[in-house]
Amino acid sequence: MNHATKSLVVLILAAILTASAVLMIGPQIMVIVPVAIVAGVVLAIRRSFLSLVCFGYPFTFGLVSALVGCVEIDGYERTAAFAVSVVIGMAGVSLMTTGLWKALPGKTTATATSGVAEPSPAGGEPTTASQE
Repeated sequence: MNHATKSLVVLILAAILTASAVLMIGPQIMVIVPVAIVAGVVLAIRRSFLSLVCFGYPFTFGLVSALVGCVEIDGYERTAAFAVSVVIGMAGVSLMTTGLWKALPGKTTATATSGVAEPSPAGGEPTTASQE
């Protein structure tokens, strides 16, 4: 996947995940957030960058909170609560974007080696590909 395609895929996925934070309005937030955190912990133990996506997703609710505040309260965009909500939301978006960028394959992928001993070109001890 080249750089432009990867950027476009990350942008689209991050936008969809950020917009889906609207689904957390209501009591379902009590289920969504713990599931996202547990999934993030499991993926972090497995050393996957998708854990950043899981940890960042609940924070995107800050943007929803800022939007609802702007609609409901006149002058809300000039308050500290609005600024804090936007910063928390953008931190979540940046975590998700970083996780998606690192998790998606890049231009080159490493080839797997079998670890089978191959004869040395110098005629000495056989070496494996990982010893070279």
